[in-house]
Amino acid sequence: MEIPQGFSWGDGDKQVAHSLVPNPVAGGFGPRRRRLLALGLVLFVSFGHFIFYSAYSLVGAIDTRQIKASLVGTLISEAGSLAVLWYVLSGQGRGLKDIGWNFEWMDILRAVALVFSSRVAEYLVWIPVQLSYYSYFGHYLTPKSLHGLLGVGISGLSIVFVCLNPFFEELIVRGYLMSEVVDLGGNGVLAIFLSIAVQMSYHLYQGLANGIALTVGFAVFSIYFWKTHRLAPIVLAHLCIDAFALVRTSF
Repeated sequence: MEIPQGFSWGDGDKQVAHSLVPNPVAGGFGPRRRRLLALGLVLFVSFGHFIFYSAYSLVGAIDTRQIKASLVGTLISEAGSLAVLWYVLSGQGRGLKDIGWNFEWMDILRAVALVFSSRVAEYLVWIPVQLSYYSYFGHYLTPKSLHGLLGVGISGLSIVFVCLNPFFEELIVRGYLMSEVVDLGGNGVLAIFLSIAVQMSYHLYQGLANGIALTVGFAVFSIYFWKTHRLAPIVLAHLCIDAFALVRTSF
């Protein structure tokens, strides 16, 4: 529309004109199809190579000489994935708070409670699973050894990984994925299921027994996030579990 020369906008005219201009981030942060594409892109960039590596480890041996280089590559990939997540959210007019990140000091106590709750839940599931397995196969299910899991022991590299990994996993596979599933029309059950499924898909290398325990722990974290929409306690709980695992499997 052409504006005549000498025409001036009044306050009322400005408000009317402003209301006619579409806001790309209002009412749902963008078209549904574009958000689905962004979700798929973030998940693929973040977890595609981890899923491949995890599946390959079930059928082939991993060269331990390459583990250290692989860990460096993992750190680069995780940092890059978090950058992609930030870029996607900022392009939608959102930030990390919109997917549940908002730290409070009480989150430290909540994290301790989460670690305790996840461990109790794991044992409550593990005992009947072992009894059922023994009654059918005649022996108990033996967890796969995770000794030397990172291949570098306790080092600067492994400590950096343990500190970064909880943020990478929980912000993307818990906060972002679950929030997007619900915002795009899914329900809480679907969001929890997809979060657990994606997270388990790149932990297959830990074997069946460890996988059962991980599934229960991931379920506790997902249900907690669904109920509270808070990520900080989950990140801190994940950090505690990873740090303990690093110490336990390094000696």
